[in-house]
Amino acid sequence: MMKKSKTQQIEIYVKSIMPRTGVHDFEHVNRARRLALAIAAKEGYKDTQAVEAASLLHDIGYYLTSDEKDHGQTGSVTAAKYLKENGFFTGDQIREIAHAIKHHCSNRGGDGKLLDILRDADMIESFGATGIMRCLDFKAPIPLYDPENVKGETWGMKAVDFNKRIDSGIGVGEFIVDQLNFQISWYDNLATETARRFVKPLVQFLKDYILQLEKENDQWRFIE
Repeated sequence: MMKKSKTQQIEIYVKSIMPRTGVHDFEHVNRARRLALAIAAKEGYKDTQAVEAASLLHDIGYYLTSDEKDHGQTGSVTAAKYLKENGFFTGDQIREIAHAIKHHCSNRGGDGKLLDILRDADMIESFGATGIMRCLDFKAPIPLYDPENVKGETWGMKAVDFNKRIDSGIGVGEFIVDQLNFQISWYDNLATETARRFVKPLVQFLKDYILQLEKENDQWRFIE
């Protein structure tokens, strides 16, 4: 039997930890891997094996800690240990992969090209139709929107505005539409030109969706 490649072994390991359903499932990390590889190719980043490893391993922390806010740190430590024990990658590569995993889930902290690629690939999943589906799955069963203000009080907010809300303890908002507005703001945080070009129409899709939602909320007025 042919020996499995490094990437295949990492994939098997990740599948043993992650479920097949849910927002942070194996299908999510697999899509993120494909996006990250495409971004890396456009951005001229050559270490594709590191890109695949970081992408596959980036969300394992969700299933290894009771605090989802800690999943980046937990995943980083676990991934580094796994890669070192199996002799995968050099010490410098492992440190770069672990660094990317640790900081991928926040727009504040960390640096480096691999982190930029991983973070952008992960964020792309939050735009367009996929972003809506994942938002509904992740945030249910909170209320969808305020019928008196469908776009929400967070409509048009920038990423820095949401950071201030979160830091002050207000949070993103009490409605699912606030989460969608939050996701729209993530466009500000994309680091690569490749991701920004690709995501621009998906951002508009999200905005148009919310505007259509607002329109449909009032359409009864026009039925004769």
